[in-house]
Amino acid sequence: MLETKEIFGRSESKTKSLGTKGCCYLGKNVSYPGGEYEEMGRTFLDIVSPHCMLVLGKRGTGKSYTLGVIAEGFAELKARYSKNLSLVLIDTMSVFHSLKKENTNQKEIDQMENFDIGPKNWKEKVKILVPEAAVKEAQKNGEGLHYDAILKIALSRVEVHEWLELFDIKITDSTGTLLSRIISNLKKEGDFSFEDIYRKIRDTSEGKDSTKRSLRTLFEMIQELDIFSEKGIEEKIVESGKITVLDISYLGRLGDYELRSLIVSIFAREQMAKRTLYTTVEMQAQAGLGEKEEVGTITEEYPIVYMLIDEAHLFLPSNGNTLATQPLLDWIKLGRHPGLSLIMATQEPSALHPSAIKQSDMIIAHNMTAKGDLDALKLAKQSYMKEGLDEVVADMEFKRGLAMIFDDKRRELQMCRIRPRHTLHTGVDASALPPEERL
Repeated sequence: MLETKEIFGRSESKTKSLGTKGCCYLGKNVSYPGGEYEEMGRTFLDIVSPHCMLVLGKRGTGKSYTLGVIAEGFAELKARYSKNLSLVLIDTMSVFHSLKKENTNQKEIDQMENFDIGPKNWKEKVKILVPEAAVKEAQKNGEGLHYDAILKIALSRVEVHEWLELFDIKITDSTGTLLSRIISNLKKEGDFSFEDIYRKIRDTSEGKDSTKRSLRTLFEMIQELDIFSEKGIEEKIVESGKITVLDISYLGRLGDYELRSLIVSIFAREQMAKRTLYTTVEMQAQAGLGEKEEVGTITEEYPIVYMLIDEAHLFLPSNGNTLATQPLLDWIKLGRHPGLSLIMATQEPSALHPSAIKQSDMIIAHNMTAKGDLDALKLAKQSYMKEGLDEVVADMEFKRGLAMIFDDKRRELQMCRIRPRHTLHTGVDASALPPEERL
């Protein structure tokens, strides 16, 4: 008997021609024939075409675990596909370091046989970037923190409007006007340091002394957070065939400034500009309007980018805006052509920006029972989803890793049991029980 394979995120014609090539092995198909739970066949997810995906679920239902499974799918891609892709994980909970460590959870290892897999690690494909402040805090407490490079951003990469929003000041205010003029002039000169900012503030004939002192104080507070410098880091964030983990979990505890959104904003808008430019060059070359010999290197040097964001509602809230809101909406609405994909995870769909739900072509939902969250999905999605949602939720039992998949390409709803991870999952709940007594 042939094994049933369900491939999500692809049209029927692509599925026929490609099969499971360029796919992530997600888990097993689930159904309830005669009201009895049954797993049969395998579920795959397309990860080489542009997508806007959502992974949903209440705390403890397997949302972060599923993100890890998808990340492993990128690591397992054959070189002919992975060389044209780069995955960047925005880690808000510090749970993706363990992609470098094979799974040692015996209960999960025992389950792997049913999925025809085993423990693995991807030390060579995964690199971890952390803020310097997190490293210093760990050292102060006598602890070691594993990382591959320090996350440091060049001051020149921050736009004037981002400084204004970060500091919550208007450009029409005296402090905002002075900031705008000083930063704009420095950006014209190239890279600059905090000392250059202070020198410009000191030497300018504009503004009152009190305004100058206020502006200097703002930048001094930012300097103390050890995120920005004159040159930034040389380490590539986007790299062909690599998975980069930007661990910004510690930044949520630094000062009163939402630096996490600023970092995502800078990365998102810069990649939009780069990929749009190089996609245009590529299209022109293919049309005979450019140098054809250049085409082969474009995608590998500037690979298609998948950005995976945990706790996405922190950056794309349903009410109000963050620094990252508009750049991420640009990815959602305009990213398909330049090859920019988003995988967003949240505990609360109702807290997420409506466009993130409306424009998602695929949703993986774990144990969605809250009325507000179900209503948010129904209002945003297609009729096939609205009609089947209540029935599926009613049948669906609470089982860790059990998920509903909504696929706009196939226009259908399917249940899936997410497979065990090859790598160790560290996003488990804290417990006072000894390790050997935890379930």
